[in-house]
Amino acid sequence: MAYRKSSISITETSKDTFDSNLLVPIERFSVFSANVSTKRGQNCQMLKIIALAIIPIIAMVIENAFKISKDEENMNQEKKVHEKISFSVEIGLLVHFLQIERGTSALYISSGGSPLVLTDLQTNRLKTDSSLDSLNDWITLSSPSQFRSRGAYRAHLRTYRDNLDPINTTINALIKFYSNDNALIIEWVGSTVKESNSKTLWQSLTAYHMLLLSKEEAGIERALGSTFYARVDTNAVLFLEGSFPLKDLLWYTEKKTLGETYLLRSMQYSDSVKKLLDEQYTYTILATKLNNMRQQISINKATSASVVAGLVWFENMTSYINILKTIQDNLAKEIVVSLNNNLSQHEMDVRISIFIVVGAIVMFPVIVLLVYRLNKKLQLFANSLKNKSYDLEQERKRSEQLLYQMLPVSIAKRMMKNKPIEPEYFVSVTVYFSDIVGFTTICSKSSPMQVIYMLNVLYSVIDERIEMFDVYKVETIGDAYMMVSGLPVRNNDQHASEIAMMSLDILEIVSQSVIPHIPGEKWQIRIGINTGSVVAGVVGTKMPRYCLFGNTVNVASRMESTSKQKASGSLDSNNLNFKQTIRA
Repeated sequence: MAYRKSSISITETSKDTFDSNLLVPIERFSVFSANVSTKRGQNCQMLKIIALAIIPIIAMVIENAFKISKDEENMNQEKKVHEKISFSVEIGLLVHFLQIERGTSALYISSGGSPLVLTDLQTNRLKTDSSLDSLNDWITLSSPSQFRSRGAYRAHLRTYRDNLDPINTTINALIKFYSNDNALIIEWVGSTVKESNSKTLWQSLTAYHMLLLSKEEAGIERALGSTFYARVDTNAVLFLEGSFPLKDLLWYTEKKTLGETYLLRSMQYSDSVKKLLDEQYTYTILATKLNNMRQQISINKATSASVVAGLVWFENMTSYINILKTIQDNLAKEIVVSLNNNLSQHEMDVRISIFIVVGAIVMFPVIVLLVYRLNKKLQLFANSLKNKSYDLEQERKRSEQLLYQMLPVSIAKRMMKNKPIEPEYFVSVTVYFSDIVGFTTICSKSSPMQVIYMLNVLYSVIDERIEMFDVYKVETIGDAYMMVSGLPVRNNDQHASEIAMMSLDILEIVSQSVIPHIPGEKWQIRIGINTGSVVAGVVGTKMPRYCLFGNTVNVASRMESTSKQKASGSLDSNNLNFKQTIRA
């Protein structure tokens, strides 16, 4: 049972006993006012328990429904990526033959229309057409117009081939024609990297895209290198056979560097690319031959430039590009396998989520029935436990409040946690002592019960007034009342003014009150105040008290005991420049 203090009134009717209304019970209040002993109350409790059981089931169903939706979305997305990767293997073959056709065409123009090269060019064109016809689908690009359909692209290629003239067509224009188309196709394939949210596949997809770009740059390098070795000396003033003009040399160097950079990035994202490249190319005779020929091109001087030399370069680069194509296909297979595994995992997750949802729906009525039966058995016990828990909590709060009135809150909390309480030094605080003038004489005229009631009335008034000031009540012994400001929470230099203003307020209130059982006789009190340093700490383990020690306390006590009625005060430390006697 919790209690609250009622207001204290000084009347003639309570001289010998305490007022029985000082402690008034607080009525309990509950939001759920239904009585659990009644049928209605029991039903309310049961509905609440069932609701608590239903909420997790509903949450689980909703969560798994969202999970199913998310898994299906991921499955659809990865199916699209799977289709694009599978299609990219097919269209990658088309790009591969376009690259070969581009290189052969460049060699054909550089050789001045050599019949030997023309035979290879016609063969490569047939391979390109066959690869185009074997595609199961077509890329979805609305522009440029040649990519709107497979037929449109076939007509686009045929028109360019028919108009190809080894005399009037420039190498730059030819390479740009094929390279622009290849760039669009590779960009379409690279879009699958952006569309995939897989945390495990993005590296492989990026490596695949980088490998496509490296292969395309190598194809352009092959075409430019062919013109370097097979160029006809049509203008000896500008350049010699087996050499480049500066513009073409820079173009070749750019493509060579880009191809190597893309290949390096691909190897960084995929270990299998590096492994296969090392096995099939890095330490082979082909790599040595290509490095030597590339070095000749870089220094822009070939000792034996001819159509045959151009064909040798072309064949070597084609072998290198075929190796890249093989690595590209292997990487595509790895990606497809990973996608299949991911799809299988997503399908399994969907099945599990559906099973959980169905299980939750089936378990719903079972849980309701079990909760109903359990509620019947626990009803009496729950009601009893609830009441006891409420009473226990109220008693705990009352105990804490009583402890907080005996000790500072911070000290009390440390004691409840079994933490050590170390004495603390305070540089400057203000100590207050007061007692009742003529207390011994008043006691001789009063019964013990009247004395207790009298002190309770007086100290209740003072306790109520000190709540308005930053002070801490230390203790009361008989008619002596001790307070301090500046501890346990320091308040800088405000403690002196707080004690002084509080003393004046107490003097005013007390001077207006009369002793309850001695009509016409008013209170008279002495007050002593002193400012200085103190040490504060908890003394004892049985009924511990928060005590102050130091000369400051002794001086304040002597000033109170030796002063005249009313009050006296002195601040003689810390150079606060305050020395005066308070006279009311």
